[in-house]
Amino acid sequence: MTRKTTIALYLLLLVATATLAPEFVRADHHGAKHAETDTTGGATLLLPIKNARIPMNGVLSGGQPTPEQIEAAARAGYRTVINLRGEKESGFEWEPQTVEELGMKYEHLPVTGKDSLTHERIERIDAVLTAALQEGPVLLHCASGNRIGAVLALRAAWVEDMDPEEALAYGRASGMTRTEGVTRELLGLAEPDSD
Repeated sequence: MTRKTTIALYLLLLVATATLAPEFVRADHHGAKHAETDTTGGATLLLPIKNARIPMNGVLSGGQPTPEQIEAAARAGYRTVINLRGEKESGFEWEPQTVEELGMKYEHLPVTGKDSLTHERIERIDAVLTAALQEGPVLLHCASGNRIGAVLALRAAWVEDMDPEEALAYGRASGMTRTEGVTRELLGLAEPDSD
């Protein structure tokens, strides 16, 4: 099967999925999975990007997408791509131009470690994400999805005033792995017992 045929079949599957199944599965703040109707017009599809999740209505999150996955997101109706990768990281140099050529908006809000996980940075990400969602579905990514989980946990606690333990669980369900210790510390939570 040629690459063009594979892409065409994949896009046909996306269109069929959007038409036949306008529901998606997302994790709630407790990590439980629920089917929800997508109020953004059925376009919030779970695309095959690394560690893909739909942590909230209208948002697909995960690791670094490929150019083909960015193109599939544009065709599926995504309007904005928000990249949390640091400027010194490689592998996404092509992304701003590709996103804009496909008619989507590109936002680069680097999160490079604990020092960049500040209230100010989380509030800025929240403002950009909230504004982007007014335009349509958003693809929110970092390299692996790990930073996304940390950012969404901190956003839930600091912006949405969620209980820190619930916010941490939401972060885990949203992709947080290696950043859990830092996130736990920033939320003022003790390390779990190692019993």
